Amino acid sequence: MIITILSDLNWESHLRSITEREIINFEKSHINITRYDSLRRYYSIIKEEQSDLVLFAGDLTGDGSCGHGFHLAFILLLKLLESDSIPSAYISGNHDKDEYYDRVNKYAEQLQYTQEISNRCIDILGIKILGINYHQSKSKTQLKKIISQAKEKYDILLSHSQLKRRIRLFEIDADYIFTGHYDRKLLYHRRSTYVSLDNDAYEISYAIIEKTENQSDKISIKIKESEEVTLSLVEEIEKLKSGNRTDKIAINGIPTIEISPLEKANLNALTDGTRDYSYLKYIRGHAYQKYLVSMEKMKEKKELTDFELGLNDILKMQIINNYKISERMIEDYLGNIL
Repeated sequence: MIITILSDLNWESHLRSITEREIINFEKSHINITRYDSLRRYYSIIKEEQSDLVLFAGDLTGDGSCGHGFHLAFILLLKLLESDSIPSAYISGNHDKDEYYDRVNKYAEQLQYTQEISNRCIDILGIKILGINYHQSKSKTQLKKIISQAKEKYDILLSHSQLKRRIRLFEIDADYIFTGHYDRKLLYHRRSTYVSLDNDAYEISYAIIEKTENQSDKISIKIKESEEVTLSLVEEIEKLKSGNRTDKIAINGIPTIEISPLEKANLNALTDGTRDYSYLKYIRGHAYQKYLVSMEKMKEKKELTDFELGLNDILKMQIINNYKISERMIEDYLGNIL
């Protein structure tokens, strides 16, 4: 089984002009019309990966740069998946305004193969999935309630979460945790394989779970730079759990970029004017994982080992090329202890 996870779709601005009549008259052959280039790039990923299930982790009907009103573009994508009998599920992000998102939900009620799963647990193809949207994760009270009620084990936790709230997602027992909204990472922490996704108008990041009969899953985070170039970090779950991680990022399937030198490199050295690979420095989340472990131990008032960091070490620690751990991020989890 192949499960594809997409997030933060960042539609091209002209697609706000899609009409209801366009939806009714749309046929699969229209996907090759230039007008639908950004629709085709998502649909092509789903088809090229031979997806059996597609999950959308929020920001599906609007984005922060072009405004809102891309709900009909997303409906076209759902219509394509429906025509191929590919099951899908989705949650809302911070850029999914109710007036547009509700129209997607109303349309989805007519479809057999898709459903909205914010604050719901569903079973699709034997995969147990819990959805936590942006507004549920933004509210500390709501998030605590969801965590307290999540007593069972989930195969997948699908979320759209702020950075400061993501540490709490690991309190839910899930094999996989996916979040949209910001950052690109793939790591293993506690009992979960964690992936964060972030897209823009030029690059698409998405995740793939390849489930096999012998339960030896593979997980990958892929960055599609263009129709010709795709970067991928592929990990075997059992090796990832043991710390025996892949040391090369593949470009178009060929292992090309060694990760260890990237993690030690100066950010300026990872940008050459045409390509910016600075985000790859943090894709395996070394610093982020130290932050997670250290914060959790401090929360539980356990003694720190040599692996963990104190508050002074965590504060202003770089975890993304343009973000450092802030006081607010620490205090949100530990309280006002600084």
